[in-house]
Order: sequence, then C-alpha cells, then structure tokens
Amino acid sequence: MRFTLKDYQTEAVGKILTTLGYAREDWHNRQRRTAFALSSTTGSGKTVIAATVIEALLHGSDEFDVEPDPSAVVLWVSKDPALNAQTKSRFIECADRIPSGDLVLLDKTYSEESLSTGTVYFINPDKLGKKADFVKHTDTRHFTFWEILANTIKDEDKTLYMVLDEAHEGMKTQTSDEQTIVQKIISGDGVSPAVPIVWGISATVKRFDEAMARADAFTKEKNVVIHPQVVQDSGLLKNALTLDIPNEAGDFSTTMVRDATLDFVEVCETWDAYCGEQGIDPVVPLLVAQIPNKSAGERDTEKGRREEDETIHLVLETIRKHWPDMPADCVAHVLGDRATIEVGAYEIPKVAPQEVEHDHRIRVLLAKDAVSTGWDCPRAEVLVSLRSAHDDTYVTQLLGRMVRTPLAQETSVERLNTASCYLPYFDKETAKIVAEEIMGMRAPRSGERGAAINKVMLKPVKLQRNYDVPDEVFQLVRDLPSFRKPTAAPRPIKRLLKAAQALAQDELVANADRLAHEAMFSVLDNITEANSGEIDKQTKLIMTADIRRILVERGKYEATDSLDTRDSDAATVDDALRHLRSILTASVVNRYLGRNMQAAINEGVEAGDPTGVDITLIRARVAALAFIDVDVQKSVEDAADSLTRLWLTTNASDIARLPDSRKPSYEAIQNMAREPERDGVEIKTDERVDSVDTDMKPLPTEKKHLLSTSTGDYPLEQKMARNRWERATIQYEQSFGTLEGWYRNPSSAGRNSLRIAHKSGDTWKSVQPDFVFVHRTSEGLLPSIVDPHGVHLGDSGPKLKALAEYADEHGDRFDRIIAVGVEKDDALVGLDLKSSKIRRAVYEAQPDSDSIKQLYAAYGTNYTRIPEDI
Repeated sequence: MRFTLKDYQTEAVGKILTTLGYAREDWHNRQRRTAFALSSTTGSGKTVIAATVIEALLHGSDEFDVEPDPSAVVLWVSKDPALNAQTKSRFIECADRIPSGDLVLLDKTYSEESLSTGTVYFINPDKLGKKADFVKHTDTRHFTFWEILANTIKDEDKTLYMVLDEAHEGMKTQTSDEQTIVQKIISGDGVSPAVPIVWGISATVKRFDEAMARADAFTKEKNVVIHPQVVQDSGLLKNALTLDIPNEAGDFSTTMVRDATLDFVEVCETWDAYCGEQGIDPVVPLLVAQIPNKSAGERDTEKGRREEDETIHLVLETIRKHWPDMPADCVAHVLGDRATIEVGAYEIPKVAPQEVEHDHRIRVLLAKDAVSTGWDCPRAEVLVSLRSAHDDTYVTQLLGRMVRTPLAQETSVERLNTASCYLPYFDKETAKIVAEEIMGMRAPRSGERGAAINKVMLKPVKLQRNYDVPDEVFQLVRDLPSFRKPTAAPRPIKRLLKAAQALAQDELVANADRLAHEAMFSVLDNITEANSGEIDKQTKLIMTADIRRILVERGKYEATDSLDTRDSDAATVDDALRHLRSILTASVVNRYLGRNMQAAINEGVEAGDPTGVDITLIRARVAALAFIDVDVQKSVEDAADSLTRLWLTTNASDIARLPDSRKPSYEAIQNMAREPERDGVEIKTDERVDSVDTDMKPLPTEKKHLLSTSTGDYPLEQKMARNRWERATIQYEQSFGTLEGWYRNPSSAGRNSLRIAHKSGDTWKSVQPDFVFVHRTSEGLLPSIVDPHGVHLGDSGPKLKALAEYADEHGDRFDRIIAVGVEKDDALVGLDLKSSKIRRAVYEAQPDSDSIKQLYAAYGTNYTRIPEDI
C-alpha cells in the first residue's frame, strides 16, 4: 500500500478483514453465506480502505497479521462502467502489490469457464441485461456470465467475495417479483446460486441492510461503521461549504456565473500563493458548471440541442469576461449524450469523468448528472449549477462531491478549506434542510448522513485575531494544559519508527532510524544478558522437536507410542521467530537478527573460522526472547515511548515551523501515544464563519472573543445562538466588567481545542469544555473554564468526572472551573470543581443521570439567571 492510512481507516480495514476471514470459514465449513457493509460518509476514503483490504486478502499483510487467501476471487459490482474504471485506476494508484493485470474490467470478451483466483473483476449491471451479449452463448464464449459466476461459486478451491459499490443502488424493493440484476447476482434466481460473501460499501446503507435482511440465504453480520466526525477530523474533507442561493425570485443565472468565476479566480490565486509558500506541487482548481438536462421531448431535437448550445455559450462567455487569463483549451465536458461540442469560438472535447482529476489542462468542466453520483475530483473548488433542485437526496449527493480536500489534509488558509456552490435555481427550503442535516442540526430524514461538514455557510465573514484582546490573553490560552487522548490500540514501537522516518525526512534528527533501532536493541541485549540461563533453556527447546510415534499392529487391541527427540529445522525456528515478530514488529526482529549474525561472523573472522557460525542457533536464541518469563514487549515499548517523547519534545518548535504538508505526519505520531501527552492550544488566525442562519436572518454577535471580524464582532454560530445556556453564560461573564477575552473551545478534539483526555472504562475519550474566559483579577490575568452541559445528556457523568480530575491536577492555574448542568427557576446551577469537597462527591457519585441530578441538588449553587430576552 503506497498510502499511509488514517487511524479510522486502519481500524476499519482490520474489522473488515476479520469479518471476511470468518465469512470464508463459514462458507467452506458450513455453507453459510455472509453479508455486511462498510458504512461511511462521502469523502472518507472508502475506495482506499477497500483497496487495502483486497490487497491484504490477495497478498497477505504483516501490518494486519493476515495470510494471503489463495482461494480468493473478488467481484466488484458498480452501476457505472466509468466508476469501475475510476476504481481500477485508484487501485493501481494505491495498492502497489496488486499487479495491474489482476484488475480486470469484465465484459463479453471474457471466455473462461470461471473466474480466476488472485484477480479482481469489475462489472456493471448494464452488461448483464436480457439483451446483452455477455448473457448469451457465442462461438468464442461457451459460457454466459451467469454460468461463469455459478462455476466460480461451486468450485471448492475458490472463495468468491462480492463487493457492491454504492450499495444502495440496485437494492430497491420491486413492485413485481422481478429481481434487479444486482439482486440476481447476490441471491441467485433458482438456477444460478447465491454468492457466498457480500460486502456492501456506501454512505447510505439502509436500503442494502433492508434488502439483505429479506434475503433468507444470508446471515447479516454487523456493519463496519465509520463515524462522520472522525472523517471530518482527519482533514480529508473541507471544513465548510458555502451555498450562495438567491433570497428572492428572479433569474440570477448570469450573476451567479459571474460571482462563481470571480470566486474561482480568487481561489486559484490563493492556491498558487499557498503552494509556493509551502514548497509543494501546485494545486490546479476546477470550476464546475452544471447545465440543465433537456426535457424529454427535446432530447434528440435540433431545438433542444440549439438551446443547450446557447446556454453553454452564455456560461463560457460570462466566465471568460471575468477571467481574462482563461486558457483557450481549458474547457471540457462530461455530457453523456454529446461528442465534441462546437459553440461560437469554443471547441469543447468530451472526457471521461474519472480522467478529470488528473488532467490539469481542464480548468472548466461542463456537466449534467455525472458530477452528482460517484464522481471523485478533489480539485473541484467552485460549482455553479443552473439546474433546479427540489429533491433533497439529489442535493445531498451533489454537495457531497464538493467536499474533498485536494491535499487530503487541512491547510492553514481557511479559504482553502472551504468549497463554494452557486445555486441560482435551487429550492431555498430544500437547501436549508439539507444544510441543517449536513451540519447535524436536524436528524436526516433518510436516517443517514451523506456528507460530514462542520459548517454550511450562506453569507460567510472572515474572522482574524481580535486586536481588542491583549496579547497576554492569547498566550495564556495557548499555554493551558491540554492533553491528547491516546489511540485505541497504541503501538509504541511502530510509533517510534514512524517518528524516526518523519524526523529524518525533515532533517531534524540525523540517523534517526539507526538510533531508534539501537535503543531497542540495547534493551534486548540487556534482557538477554540478565536472563542468560533461561535464554539457553528456551533456545534448546526451540532447537529440538519432540516427535511422538504411534504404532498400531495387526492382531493387537491397543496402540503403542514412543517419543523421539530430533533436531529442529529452519522452518521450526521460523515458527518461533514469528511470535517474536508479532510483538516487536518484523523490522525490529529482522534488524536485530541481522546485527547479531554480523557480529558472530565478525567474531569468527577474528578467530580464523568464519564458516563456523551456526546461523540457526543465533536465530533460535533471538526467538527465545519470546518465551522467557520476562515482559520483553513492555520493556522494548517503554524504551520506544521514552525516545519518541524525547524527540518530539526537543524538536517541538522546529516541527511547528514545518509546512502544512508535513504536519499530519506528526499529528498521527502524537496520536499514537499510550498515555495522554501534553499539547498546546493552537488558536486559529484565519477562520470563515456564517453571519446568518439558515433563514438568512443575521446571527447575534458578541465582543472580546479571541477571533473576530474587523469590527470586533464574533457571530454566534446557529447552535450556540439557539442555546439559552451558552448565551446566558457569555452575557454573564461579559457583565463582570473584568473580562479581557474569551474563547469558544471547539467541540472536536483537534489542535485548536483545549482537550482533557480521560478514561471511560477501558476506552480513552476526550472532553472539550465549552468556554474559557480570561478575567483581570487581583492576582493578574486568570482563566476560568465554564462548561454548560445538561445532566440529561448521556455523557454528562463521565464528562463531569473528567473535569474534576483536570481540576485536581491543574486547578491552581484557574480562577474558576464551573460545570453547569441544571436549570432551576430560570437560573443555571453549577458545581465549583475547584472545591475538593465537591470533587470528592463527583468521584463517589454514580454516572447515571439521576445520580448527577442529586449531586447538583446537594452541592450546586446558582451560577446566573437566564435573561428574559434569550
């Protein structure tokens, strides 16, 4: 795999491989068929996850501890041949251990009796219709697709894994008993058998789940679900989406094309400046212009073609007028019913959708439906759609195409973390509902979210450093004790090796890889020396094998057995070494073996007998480390952890100055810690937020926030504006007259947040308290944490305990730490967590809602009244 996976992608790959492993056993041992799905939001990298899984399935993986499946045949089903071609290209790009010849676009030219093992086949249902050649016998092909599929399924030496891309497609409930082609592939038709394993992939798997629940032949396993927030936190998706929709009736198409073009020119200039500053390859933005479909009666008429050409010409002329540097050959189209289009002075070639991303000559793309389903082009920065759209599913799909980040990471320039959509004919009410669903402000009517976007903006404003707030306040907030939560499955050795690779690449630590391995080798040497007797004992056991011979003689009623001890061979020692590799990684064990072997050879040379080195004995002595009564893994991991922390700490300032392209590597390394590690709060200096709600009404504003508009105002985003507790908290803190600045702590656990890592059961979680207020007191500037969080919320108990523990450790840094959890008689009731008595009560209380309510009743005091105008 050429790409480094995000943590959530790695976790998903592991779960999918486990499910597929059990499914394979169930099929071959019990003829039990399995169905499950990967459910993940648009832009989460589902194809990369699938490529990693299939590569491991076909060729094995040390990272995921799986052996290759020699029986594997993969059938990838997608509704569109263009999507299959795009997926194949993506596999070639990222799965370097799958030969391109093993990725086959299946069609009527296939003439074998069955599908071959070790191969990924792509098919789309249109090739399997009743009149399609692929379902008929011909002179050159003696088997139909259905016979080829049946032969593959019936072959005991093969395991057919069917992957259904966009798994909601082809799974509709039929009005008659007739199956869709996708359903026939999955469940058979009474003649053709059902496939043994079905793995669906979609952002919306509800329809797939319902269909598989009705399929009696299958056992439905638990889906692998990726939460939208972890995708958003990963940097793969834009932070925000701007929707420009007219607030009144009228024809605004030319105006919107003009505005979209001006925005596009600005974003091109911004990307050029950013890439130059970062020293990275240029990002080449794309402007997408979506034109209307012709009506049913005009699709093949001269009048319909002429009107469409007039629309195209008007769009391009408007773009050229406001983009003077527009290259002559930068326009292409993906209109399925047109070849090369000639309008005015423009000659517009047709391209396949999957080619657009990598063809940087294309700067303006004309499209209809091709950009609304399955299309993947992260450099699409600005969209102008001249189509009317009232269907919320269509709108959601279209917006989902605009949210991927070109660099697969967040940038330090907020405009580049935002996509823009100009929608002159979109239904405003539908767009409002979709925007609120995407931001999580209302439950999706479909039951599932399509895209995961933190902000959808209708009238954005720019926030920058608020110069009404003293520098000391900014520094005080930056220096607050903030702690990252450890990863779910920490791997300190892998973390050190990744840190060594990154630090060496950035020339921050010379010979980092060698130093990292030597640090771990030193631990292994010390353990070997301190436990030499037990090492010798385990080495002897590894070097010999006990063979039990059982003899049954004719005429005798009982068998006799005897035990024979023989020397082990290299394969036996390899088995012992495999266990050590599983706990210390193959890199460490293999390098340690190499070093020990070279040392033994050098000693032999000095002694005049270089051929007398027993390589098998050396390997066995290293393997013995896995079987002695010492926790070798913990000792090596402790050393790895220590060196990683030292490197990250001593190089922190240099790491902070690295280009944005390098920062995700260190984010990933820091997130692999075993225990919470101290981190700073990185306050944004550039942010875009909305200034209106989804009804286009101005949002309320407040003063003295660390970030503000040029007039010193901070617009309260919609959730905060509608939250009486948060509004009351801000107004109360403002009323003191001593407030120097405040910070609305981001709710997601990122580098811009004050984070409090805490353990809930065996799982590490992160709490981000809502507000930090900095007041001028008799002791100087002091921060306060105020966290309005109702006791009725399911996480109120664990969150309250985490705040109490934080107050225990760091309370002396704060003026107040207040947890607000109850409203009584129009007043907010809070707990003063700087009180040791109250903290003790928090620790002793049960985490359920009723117990927390009793805690507030016994120890809570009025924090503030809620103003009547909120």
